[in-house]
Amino acid sequence: MRDINYRALKISRQIEEMMAFGMKGKMEQAKIKKFSTFLSVLLLLSAFTSVPNIVVFIVKTAHAADITTYSDSSSVLSVSIPGEEPPPPPPPGLETKPRINWYDLQTKAGVSKLNSRIDVNQKYKFCISISSDQGWDDIEYIDITAWYDNGYDSTIYNQTAGGNINLYLQYKNTTGTANYYMLWPDDEVTKGSFTETVEADPDGIVGSTECRNMTFFFTPGYQFRYAPGDGSWHNTTNAFNDIWSWNFEISVKDSGENASGPNTVSVVDEFGVSSYTEIVIAGMPSIQGIPGNVSAASSVNITTRSNIDYSLSVDVGTFLHKTHPTANMSNQTIRVQGGNLVTFTNFTGTEAMYLYGSSTTFVDAEDNNTSKTINNVGYKCNIPFGQFPGDYKTIAYYLLRTPII
Repeated sequence: MRDINYRALKISRQIEEMMAFGMKGKMEQAKIKKFSTFLSVLLLLSAFTSVPNIVVFIVKTAHAADITTYSDSSSVLSVSIPGEEPPPPPPPGLETKPRINWYDLQTKAGVSKLNSRIDVNQKYKFCISISSDQGWDDIEYIDITAWYDNGYDSTIYNQTAGGNINLYLQYKNTTGTANYYMLWPDDEVTKGSFTETVEADPDGIVGSTECRNMTFFFTPGYQFRYAPGDGSWHNTTNAFNDIWSWNFEISVKDSGENASGPNTVSVVDEFGVSSYTEIVIAGMPSIQGIPGNVSAASSVNITTRSNIDYSLSVDVGTFLHKTHPTANMSNQTIRVQGGNLVTFTNFTGTEAMYLYGSSTTFVDAEDNNTSKTINNVGYKCNIPFGQFPGDYKTIAYYLLRTPII
């Protein structure tokens, strides 16, 4: 009986080996069937013996499968191209470009002046709200350029040079400390302060988007070019659609973080400027002389301001004696020179003398400076023979006139 058990154990192991190695063909099927039958007989005989320590192996058999294909994906094929790699794309939902949420031109008190007139020598502010999904450190420049369109919406900044017809303000944030500059002009506009306030962007992404509201103050000078518009202001924003106005453009430029290069986004719009005219200084000439001579006064200065085309004239009345009511002198005894009046010319007694322009023409408004000074205005008096001695006085009437009456 021990021999029977030994042979049963041996046969079971052979069956396991055949199953493990997947024997093929008829030998596989035949041998398995014979060994299985013989094993069953041996196990049956062992059941009726009293020999202890018989180990019975229970073996389940199955048909072996054919292995006909095998795949492997552990190998990697690499290609390297020399050069700088493009930046990785931003996370889903993040934009690489900054966004201008809104903008305005306002008075100091916050009243919008888009598509309407501002006044010279008053403080105003450009207001811009900007968001950046790449953080505020990605914002490098905010450029504000403005220019008088001279009747054509197709004009651009500094197409015609001049301090009274161009403006360039800049916010620079490239060193960790932001600064506000006026790149143009030098003194025709006064640069004020700037503010930046951190705000929440409801359309932004928490943890990534940074939003700031910016204000840039400036004060246009007295000769900041007059711009009435075309008679009917259009309220369409982000457009040039009113001639004879000031056009402006606000551009925001970033460093190109997570992008192939720097990005720039812009908005455009318009505003007008009211006219301004002023005679600031009019000198007081004084003449001393004797009858029968032509005596001259020292030259005097006349300072004017006008942001629109203008003419400048002067007229004088009859000279009245200080104490003698009848000892007067006609204004025709006075000659004047200055401005475009290059030679001394007598007053006619009926009309003014023009230093700039004429009764029907005007000279162009000044492209530069906040005022204009004529420093060569001279007066002469042809004192008649027999004229009473004493002091004579009259009023000099200066008139600074523009096409707007």
